[in-house]
Amino acid sequence: MSSNHLPFTQQISDEAIAQRAYEIWESRGCPSGDGSADWETAKRQLVAEQRPGGGPIRWLIARLRNRAAM
Repeated sequence: MSSNHLPFTQQISDEAIAQRAYEIWESRGCPSGDGSADWETAKRQLVAEQRPGGGPIRWLIARLRNRAAM
């Protein structure tokens, strides 16, 4: 199975992941670094939103957790 294949979910575009990763990066105060952790967080969030029970509320909770961790 390729890393881009998401079982039981729709494909998530790199553009969607990039947009979410950018929002996460901004919410953390635009720190320096390669952004790979933000990319992975964004990807996990988007996958979770596609699962039953996911959605905007789950994304908001994840975003608040990211801010609390700062």
